[in-house]
Amino acid sequence: MTTEEKKEALTQCLLSQYRLCAAGVVGGGAFSVIRASKVKATAWPMLGGGFFGTFADFVYGYFVECAHLRSDESDQHSLFGARDREK
Repeated sequence: MTTEEKKEALTQCLLSQYRLCAAGVVGGGAFSVIRASKVKATAWPMLGGGFFGTFADFVYGYFVECAHLRSDESDQHSLFGARDREK
């Protein structure tokens, strides 16, 4: 696999991450509905959950889900790199 193909595969892998974004939007929507009796219901909790979830998806995708596609060999460890180096 060439470097360009690896970059393309990594991009596709990162952009296919959506679970945490969807969970953030659903969680924010639920929070907004639950709190609607006490405060004015707005879309901000859903937007905040979506933005946080999107960021979390990219971090999770880069370090866990798509780690095998990164081209820099020194960058191949996950967030738990110390444990991975012991193997």
